[in-house]
Amino acid sequence: MGKKIITVSIILLLSIIAVGIGISVSPGTFLLQNVPIGEKYNITAVDGYRIKIGKDSGSKVYILTPRKPSDDGTKATGFYDFPEPSWFHLQRDMISLFADSTSTSEMWLTFPDDPSLYNRHFLLGVDVSPTVGSTSGMVAVGAYLLYRFETEPKADVLPELPGGEIAFVPSVIEFKNLGKSANVSKDLKIFRGETQRLNLKLYRLDPESEVAKFTILLTRGYRRAPEGIVYFPDNVTIDKDGGKIFIQVAYDKQLSYKRLEEIIIAESLDGKKAFLRVHLISE
Repeated sequence: MGKKIITVSIILLLSIIAVGIGISVSPGTFLLQNVPIGEKYNITAVDGYRIKIGKDSGSKVYILTPRKPSDDGTKATGFYDFPEPSWFHLQRDMISLFADSTSTSEMWLTFPDDPSLYNRHFLLGVDVSPTVGSTSGMVAVGAYLLYRFETEPKADVLPELPGGEIAFVPSVIEFKNLGKSANVSKDLKIFRGETQRLNLKLYRLDPESEVAKFTILLTRGYRRAPEGIVYFPDNVTIDKDGGKIFIQVAYDKQLSYKRLEEIIIAESLDGKKAFLRVHLISE
């Protein structure tokens, strides 16, 4: 199975194909939010995810290898390389399978205590590859998994970003206790991992786009905010100290749902993107 996959939807399709020719691997992808910094985070215990591999014919030994997605030509809008794959841990990185068998591996993370890791959107690849010479059947295929991590949102921290990477600080803005009408605002900052002065354009994520359906998913428990409630500038200029953005929530009619989310994209001239989640929580 090819590793150079550029969208989550294609990865899911390849996973389905793999099931039909001798191997099944799940989950092919997931999104975790509010991942803590500076402590062990047990993905299996907290979120219930564990890697499960099944095989319906022959036998094989598989190696599970966490990787930086860019090493395999893989990307997802608004997410950047997981900084250090060794921060992602597997209970087992070698799994032996026989016909009609399944096996699992638990997962956890250990982000170091580094303030610059707050407000980040990371993408991690996990390569599932058969070892050479361990096959006792006709078919030996592998898989490539993509996992997305949004670290804890936190204001007033300075991210140390690789060149070109963009980050909102904080990465989630909340407007709480909203009533039947509102006109409120908040400020935040945006940074890019370069020192020169440059301009970023800002726009609302199209809820019907492939990106919204497969990559930048809504926060669990929220519905998409209707257009014309959340206001923000079309552009922002940033330098080595970042740039300031003004977010306004204004409406004169009761919100249709108690928890709404708007997603704002920042994009540079060279196509690098980041996203901000705006949460509207009514009484």
